[in-house]
Amino acid sequence: MPSANGKIVTWCYLFVHHTKVERVNEKLKERFNTFIHKSIVYKQVKNRVKKEERPTISGLLFVQGDNCDIQRMLHEIDPALYLMNDCSTHRTAVIPDRVMQAFIQVSQMDENRIRFMPHALSYYSTGHPLVRVTSGVLSGFEGYIVRISRDKCLVTSVGDITVAIGGIHKETFENIETYAQLRRKEQNMSVSSSANASDCWREDIKQYFFQPENQLDVIVMANGLHRWIAEACRWMNAGNYMDAMDVACLILKTIGLYFHSAYANSQLSRLKDIWSVCQEANRILVALTENQEVPADVKQRIASERQDLSVCYPFLFLKNE
Repeated sequence: MPSANGKIVTWCYLFVHHTKVERVNEKLKERFNTFIHKSIVYKQVKNRVKKEERPTISGLLFVQGDNCDIQRMLHEIDPALYLMNDCSTHRTAVIPDRVMQAFIQVSQMDENRIRFMPHALSYYSTGHPLVRVTSGVLSGFEGYIVRISRDKCLVTSVGDITVAIGGIHKETFENIETYAQLRRKEQNMSVSSSANASDCWREDIKQYFFQPENQLDVIVMANGLHRWIAEACRWMNAGNYMDAMDVACLILKTIGLYFHSAYANSQLSRLKDIWSVCQEANRILVALTENQEVPADVKQRIASERQDLSVCYPFLFLKNE
């Protein structure tokens, strides 16, 4: 659904009490596109089995449109209704239209291909390859290949919802970590092993960096770093403030180091993927600064680190429009 100016509008979502879903959905459909993921269930009714379609997740409702306009209408319908926030940014969770359309298309082909997962996407990173789908309906999706109930699945994120999409055997993939390793090898770069096991995450982050030479390089680096942004958010929410700060600062410093020349390179002018990582890392630092539970010495160090970054790499904090 394009807006008045022809721009493709994103999607967002909310949870509604199951008794109100139908009424809220009908009201929203007067102005917006909506979608409810449904599954087929079978019930024993007397002497026969009855096939029934029902929402997969009770009360989950996707809506396409400007999130401010949607929220205003929700307030008119019921003041208690709110769009869901992204847990890492604490802002309304937004789903690009291309992602949502692929999600809807897969659901329409076979609703049972999609499973809603109980954990955040970062939970599935251990022991599973990070890939980018390069063919089929899901082309452009990133996630982890996980075998669930003998089915090869892509575990990915739709907004802030983790889903596993099964039946992906015919799709082709690009292993992001392997690509990064090959690019580092081509540039004669290596990552030294840390003697301290608790600091091994530093080397893990640095392995995604190399001198960017094309758009794919930028995308690969950004995709690899999003996993560590999610991990930093998890640490922050768990009260591990120092490590969350260190991850965000290391990501910003290393992006500054590798992208200061690319920033002025017209051939790499489309750097929105990596700027998105910068903004997310910066939001973590801001959130830590505003959190009353974070110790004063940590906040002081954050202020010092951000000051140094703004002097050495001022472009890191520019929003990419």
